[in-house]
Amino acid sequence: MTKRSDTLTKLLGTSVLSGCLAAGAAVAETQLNVAMKSQPPTLDLHVTSTNTVRNVGAHINEGLFTFDADFAPQPMLAESVETSDDGLTYTIAIRQGVPFHNGDELAASDVVASLDRWMARSSFGRTLARYVETLDASDDHTVVLTLNQPASFVVTALTTWRAGPFIYPEEVIEAAGEERITDPIGTGPFRFVEWNEGQDIVLERFDDYAALDTPASGYAGKREALVDTLRFVFVPELSVRRIGVESGDFHVALDIDPDSYDQYQDNPEVVSFLGAPRMTTFIPNKAEGIMADVGLRRAVQAAVCVEDILPVYGGDAFWRVDPSMTWKETAWWSDAGAELYNVCDTEKAQSLAAEAGYDGAPIRLAVSSDDESKFSVAQILEQQLRGAGFNVTLEVRDAAAHEATLDSKDGWDFAISEHTYRTHPILHSHLQATWTGWWESEERDRLVGEFLTASAEDAARIWDEIHALYYQDVVVIKIGDYFEHHIAADEVQGYANMPEPFFWNVSLAD
Repeated sequence: MTKRSDTLTKLLGTSVLSGCLAAGAAVAETQLNVAMKSQPPTLDLHVTSTNTVRNVGAHINEGLFTFDADFAPQPMLAESVETSDDGLTYTIAIRQGVPFHNGDELAASDVVASLDRWMARSSFGRTLARYVETLDASDDHTVVLTLNQPASFVVTALTTWRAGPFIYPEEVIEAAGEERITDPIGTGPFRFVEWNEGQDIVLERFDDYAALDTPASGYAGKREALVDTLRFVFVPELSVRRIGVESGDFHVALDIDPDSYDQYQDNPEVVSFLGAPRMTTFIPNKAEGIMADVGLRRAVQAAVCVEDILPVYGGDAFWRVDPSMTWKETAWWSDAGAELYNVCDTEKAQSLAAEAGYDGAPIRLAVSSDDESKFSVAQILEQQLRGAGFNVTLEVRDAAAHEATLDSKDGWDFAISEHTYRTHPILHSHLQATWTGWWESEERDRLVGEFLTASAEDAARIWDEIHALYYQDVVVIKIGDYFEHHIAADEVQGYANMPEPFFWNVSLAD
């Protein structure tokens, strides 16, 4: 073992690293080791929007459609889709001869079972469900979705990754019932092998994978497992992830500190990647507790100073001040309501709090100890709000306990959320009434209904109205945009720098 590996052993722990090195020694030429900052809470892709779940699960399960490099929907498990002249019926042909990892062939009944569950369990799925009249399999390889009114976002909805409509065998759906799926069987290029709690998840190449023959583009087109084994190692310590790539023990490390970006520009053995823009928000619990009062939410919104928070994400290249809930890189950027963004006015915050009748009651800010950037954001927000006279209490839990807390409508008042890149506003989880924070609004429902059925010209105007409502209702408090930093060893070939990292079509140089 090298001196650098000795250092890594001290940092990471003997048992985890030994497993990594032992597995790597056995099949080093065909095993790709990816270091992640935390263990996913589940591999059930329907029930959570947590990034780590997709990082692993999207290699196992696939959807009917996926995004290409330009974020246009393309068929994946679907062969084609036809829409009736009245816009009410979508007939989706399912690819034939596609095997699941258990040997069964993909059928329309699997798609119907998966979409039914997704529309019941996912916040975005429930949004689509409001427009769905029927969903049936007309034969073994055809699914017919009928709407109760025209909606322009159906294929976009069926393309989303975040708590998206990934397809499982019907028997897996039935076995899970109301619980989370614990048998991750899919059609993807890698199959699930084992989950060593607190240590790693191991996937293997699925030899019978039915790849598309179209060119790879973004997440779309031909997918190939070019390594025998794909191993996701849970490494909470940022320095250990970074050193692991430098020493050759990991091939890829996700979520690396921005401060190390410059040092890798002159390192021929390590490649840096700046990902697509993401977004940080401050989520109030609008269902129960002290933050259910919109007047108090507006008071908190007035106290936030984003320029003091965003440097958490690194130097100037890694973040930007921007009021829009949709990114500048999309067609949906908006500054409606921007006068309420980054107000940074303690006196105004105190005046609004007094109008709301705030009496100094505790405000519980829930945060996970396993997420460094969110934890740092929470600490700065706590200081800012205390300086404005709010009695903020930071409540720190591990990742699993934190997620369980946010699943409940009581026990917390604020939390931090980081949102991955979206091409269309309807893909935003915080637009959904069922998403964490529970934004109930008849005006939102009316505007979203108009938005989803409007012409392109009218849709832009309606989105501005929705965007202004975000600020009036304080649905979330926008902090700003940031860019993540990942690194890979120079021997890693074929990595596509998309907002959601994936490792099909990725190989290791000889």
